[in-house]
Amino acid sequence: MSNEDLTDEISALNSIYTPDTITPCSTATTSPKTYTLTLPTQIQQTLTLSFPDTYPNDPPTVHGTSNVPGAAGFARDVLGQVFRAGEVCLFDFVEGLVEVLQAQGEPAQAEETVQEQEEGKENGEGEQGLEQDPWIIAPPLTEKKSVFIARAILVSSPDQAKTYLRGLLTDKKIAKATHNISAYRIKDTLKNVTFQDNDDDGETAAGGRLAHLLQVMDVWDVLVVVSRWYGGVKLGPDRFRCINAAAREALVLGGWVKEEVKKAGKGGKGWGYRGVHRAFE
Repeated sequence: MSNEDLTDEISALNSIYTPDTITPCSTATTSPKTYTLTLPTQIQQTLTLSFPDTYPNDPPTVHGTSNVPGAAGFARDVLGQVFRAGEVCLFDFVEGLVEVLQAQGEPAQAEETVQEQEEGKENGEGEQGLEQDPWIIAPPLTEKKSVFIARAILVSSPDQAKTYLRGLLTDKKIAKATHNISAYRIKDTLKNVTFQDNDDDGETAAGGRLAHLLQVMDVWDVLVVVSRWYGGVKLGPDRFRCINAAAREALVLGGWVKEEVKKAGKGGKGWGYRGVHRAFE
């Protein structure tokens, strides 16, 4: 196992969720390495994982969980679904297990509270929550400890694009990203008008570059959002390459671009997240 691969994967998870999402056990000084994983659920749940020296060619082992009876069995089932020999799997595993536990009645941390749902309805957002929105999610891309995740969705009007974006930002994990860069491009053939807009969310010039990507790829009726969690190392101009590479992957996965899906990002590490709704079909 490459220690760098596991270290980068853990760093990325701790950037996306909380800084102590996955931590080494006090006894994790010998092989296999043992870690405590705290799931991003409302009621704290933890499980213990060990990683063999041959990971990611061989899967980690689930040793036990807390709080939810039978959760260890769910965890092993999910791990069996998402693991691909030679590919890191922790992000897929966490997202998949959270979804399974939600189906068993455990609310995820990112879900809105009842009060937030009511406030959203008053603002006209109640019917466009994140859980109902058909976002296409690209594989996470890591570059020097920064993590980029792109999402794309079909839109038919600027108002719909803005509503989807507001709904997306109700997810606490996404809302705490360092930047959520967005761009949309819409064509109304009946009125013969087009709409285009972008927002760099503090990542200077990134929104314009994302909008330019949509133009170059000649895609319409789509909103793309790239979330970046800063890893503490400045990327310089490479950040634009990462943002566009992640966005392009989402567009390809969503069928806006008809070509073979490739790994996200030259030089970056695109994780094999296939989307929970796909992995468990």
